[in-house]
Amino acid sequence: MSARDELRDPWAWLVAAVCGGLAWAVLGGQLGLAGVLLGLLIGSVVLGTTVAVGAIRGRGQEPRALEQPRDRLPTPPRGSVQGRLLARAHASVARLEDLVGRPSDPWIAGEVRRVLSDSRAVVEAVAEMAGRITLLDSSIDAARPSELAQEISVLQEQVQRTTDPDVRREQERALAALDGHADSVDRLLRRRDSALAEMQASAAGLEGLAARSGELVALGPAGRDTEEAARIVGDLTNSLDSVRSGVDAARTLLRDS
Repeated sequence: MSARDELRDPWAWLVAAVCGGLAWAVLGGQLGLAGVLLGLLIGSVVLGTTVAVGAIRGRGQEPRALEQPRDRLPTPPRGSVQGRLLARAHASVARLEDLVGRPSDPWIAGEVRRVLSDSRAVVEAVAEMAGRITLLDSSIDAARPSELAQEISVLQEQVQRTTDPDVRREQERALAALDGHADSVDRLLRRRDSALAEMQASAAGLEGLAARSGELVALGPAGRDTEEAARIVGDLTNSLDSVRSGVDAARTLLRDS
């Protein structure tokens, strides 16, 4: 709330009036006119303080800048390819969550916790990919690719048989529109297939992270200083980088293709 709004608040004036009135009641009989002036001064100070404090408090309570709104993406249908891949990704993170509390060695536990933290961010991205692929599926279904191809084939035959130039010209215009529609469908299909491939790689990468983390935990405290432990940690780091790169590539593909 701004200072102007605080000045419009009747409670601020009421508090100031009460405080000024009390000061006048106490001091007015002793100081006469000076008591009245002192009461007015106290009331003004109280009003100014109330307005200032209210304005500062209001600024502190102003809503923060809104975060970038997210798209309202659909949930992948049960049994869809993207739905199964998303389930695999969630299962991998659940496995990591189970593993992270098992090691007694702080170093091993810390490595698994690092993998878990990064994997959660990857799963969020995979879930977004699944929603966008589902949107692509709905767009492809609405375009009726099989019926569209058949319609183009029939119209091509009609164009070849037509002898009237005016009719032929209209048929060719219709054929050009259908061809443009078919090109759009082809782009949707290519984008969907590429995104699914990236999503599959991400899901498989998360499964690999969970498996390698399980190996690291199985070594136990005595194995933390072995070459095997160092190799597993190196593999985990490389795999995390690869999975993150794959997710970023899929996001770019869905956005810019």
